Amino acid sequence: MYYTILISHIALSFAVSFVALYIVIRSLVGVYKKIKFSDFHDFFIPKFAVILLYLELILGLLLYALHISKLENFISQSNADAYFSYRFWAIEHTILMLFAIIFGHLGLLYTKNIKSVVERFKKNLTYFGLSFILITVSLLMNMLKNA
Repeated sequence: MYYTILISHIALSFAVSFVALYIVIRSLVGVYKKIKFSDFHDFFIPKFAVILLYLELILGLLLYALHISKLENFISQSNADAYFSYRFWAIEHTILMLFAIIFGHLGLLYTKNIKSVVERFKKNLTYFGLSFILITVSLLMNMLKNA
């Protein structure tokens, strides 16, 4: 069960990063080419991205709960260094992803309440851009750690 959730979490992370990248590119085009704000492309896809981020949070919390129960047997003086290497999952990854969720959610809320089309694209660009950067940094840190 742990590995099924882990693989789902990783696959969903890549899906969220691609959706966030699409939102960022679409917002860049919207800001510089002055295209029309589309409810589907510029509101419902970001809403879908935020739903995926919350689903990632649920899967991450499940993984953490399953992983922490394994660590009880792992902690000893002889393997203390290995235990502290798991700090990434307990601290850095969690904080990065919480901020990614917050930024995505703020982008969705601000975009919904603004009337100006250019400002909507700028808010999407800012908040989903930050969310995309945090997700990408976290994915790259994980790849480098496990490479």
